[in-house]
Amino acid sequence: MVGKKTLKETNPAVLRQAMLKRLPRRIAGRGQIVFPAVPSLLDHYVHNVNGVFSAHGRLFSAEELGHVRGILQKKLQEGFAASPYAKVIVDYSTDAPPSTALSYTVSHAVVTIADEYDAWVKTRTPPLFGAHPDAKVTEVAASLGEPSRVRVLDVGAGTGRNMLPLAEAGFAVDAVELAPALAAILREEVAKRGLACRILENDILDEALDLSPSSYDLIVLAEVVASHFRNPDHVRQLFEVASRLLAPGGVLLFSVFLSSTGFKPDALARELSEVMWCTIFTRREFDELANGLPFKKVSDESVFEFERANLPESAWPPTGWFAEWTQGQDLFDLPPERAPLELRWLVYRRE
Repeated sequence: MVGKKTLKETNPAVLRQAMLKRLPRRIAGRGQIVFPAVPSLLDHYVHNVNGVFSAHGRLFSAEELGHVRGILQKKLQEGFAASPYAKVIVDYSTDAPPSTALSYTVSHAVVTIADEYDAWVKTRTPPLFGAHPDAKVTEVAASLGEPSRVRVLDVGAGTGRNMLPLAEAGFAVDAVELAPALAAILREEVAKRGLACRILENDILDEALDLSPSSYDLIVLAEVVASHFRNPDHVRQLFEVASRLLAPGGVLLFSVFLSSTGFKPDALARELSEVMWCTIFTRREFDELANGLPFKKVSDESVFEFERANLPESAWPPTGWFAEWTQGQDLFDLPPERAPLELRWLVYRRE
């Protein structure tokens, strides 16, 4: 008995899909995806990676994607723990035809503050932070008396935007700068201008830092807590250090990003704020950080509003990024009046 003849497929839609399933045998590609190490974005990153692999005709099963997810999660956590500027890197390449597999590796690269500023110095046009000192720094320093009798510590002095004008005005200024590339610029400028400023290349929270107790009338951290302090514990350490280094009646002045009333930052907002150089703190956190230490809050003002109102017109804005950054727009793609984050000048007096 002759078997029944099998009908050949002729449906165009079915045939098209059948051909597309064979296409990956002739698709080849390789590349690299670099993500900021933000653990809370794990699912977003897995979705992105899957999209890239799919675009090369490599369709991963749920089990295979689960494996990708596990590796990404580990590398994101390791990277972020080491530095908010760390990167997670996915390198991939399709296997040689006729295979339709894809090989990939996931790694992380730790990028430090020093690395970031080294790149700034090499790639950005100076002045890196603006050419004029902060109006708030100038005002507070002037309020403390005759410059020759006021001792100032500029922490995170950068390229000297505040330190150099204060020293030239007669204030006795020391500087602490963590980034070697910036400290080198400071030393060069101090020598060029013939100023008697001491520059310490170190972290202000390093217990081995060589600074004498009760030796300063003003400690300034302009854009430092805002950009580089990772959590409330670091700010508490700053208050403790300042309580040792400030003379009685001395002033601690710094800028910090505070969340708006009603906004409760979640893990993603906190992690990504560090990546974007605008670490979020809440007012409640700050209300508790100086407990038990001899500090009284003197003022709390918007950096954007104060600097815009008090800087010379020719100096506003200090940089191309200053206005958006100080109003929280580096983290939130929203109009400034809607972003629930703002840079504030905080002033504390040591009692």
